Amino acid sequence: MFIFSFPIWAINSVRMFVKPFCLVMIAGLFVCTANAQNAAYDSLRYSEAAGQVISHYNTAIDGQSELYNGIQYHLYPPAYKGSAYFQGKTMFMPAIVRYNGTWYKDVPVLYDMYTDEMISDLKDSLYTLRADRISDIYLSGHHFIYLKAAESKNLPAGYYDQLYGGASIVLVKRARTVLNRVTQQGVEVIYENQDAIYIKKGDKYIAVNSKGSVLDVFKDKTKQLKQYLGDNKIAYKKDREASIVKLAGYYDQITN
Repeated sequence: MFIFSFPIWAINSVRMFVKPFCLVMIAGLFVCTANAQNAAYDSLRYSEAAGQVISHYNTAIDGQSELYNGIQYHLYPPAYKGSAYFQGKTMFMPAIVRYNGTWYKDVPVLYDMYTDEMISDLKDSLYTLRADRISDIYLSGHHFIYLKAAESKNLPAGYYDQLYGGASIVLVKRARTVLNRVTQQGVEVIYENQDAIYIKKGDKYIAVNSKGSVLDVFKDKTKQLKQYLGDNKIAYKKDREASIVKLAGYYDQITN
C-alpha cells in the first residue's frame, strides 16, 4: 500500500470527465439522486418542495446572466474518506449571495473546499459562481466573504468563513487536500482537513491554532482573557472555533 497526491491542476484537467454522482434534496435543501454509473444530469430527480424552490430561483433570475456566467462544473465521485464539499454533504443549500453589489436570495449553492469554488445550479446544469464578482455568501448559517488579492493583506485570495466581524476579525480558510491510496482493491480517495484559523490584528492576519497562540495575539489583555476562560468554563479543545470567537469578542469588549 502506498499513498500519492495529485496537484489541483491534475484533478482539474480530468474533472470535466467526471459525471455527477449524487445530489440530495430534502425539504428545501436541494437533493437529487443519480446512479453512480449512469449519472446523466437529466436523470436527476428533485423532491416537490425542492423543485418549487429551484423553479422560483430559475424564474427570478431569468435574464440575469451576470449571475450564472461561470464555467461548467461536475461533481466528484464519492471518496473513501472525507469530502471536498462543505460540511461533508453533497447537496445544494439555499444561500444569500451578494454579486456585483446586488443581493440575490434562495440561490442554490454548494461549496467545493478543494478547489475553493462556489457552485450553483441553473437550468439542468452546474456552474461555478465567479469569485471576482462575489463579496458575501450566507450559506448554512455561515458568512463567507471573498478576499481579493488587493484586500487580503498577507492571506491568499479566496473564500473565507468569517466567524466574527468585530474590531478583531476571525476568519477560517476551509480547505481540503486529496490523497490517493493504492490498495489491492483499487484507489482510495481521501480528503484531509486543512482548515486554518486567522485573527486580524491591526493590518495583518495572524494564524492561530492553540489557546496559547490566541492569547499571544491578545497579549496586552492576557490576564483578563485567562480569567474570562476560567470564569465561563470555556473548554478550548472541545470547540476551538467557538472559543476563539468568544475570546476575540471579549477582547474587543474590554479594549474598545
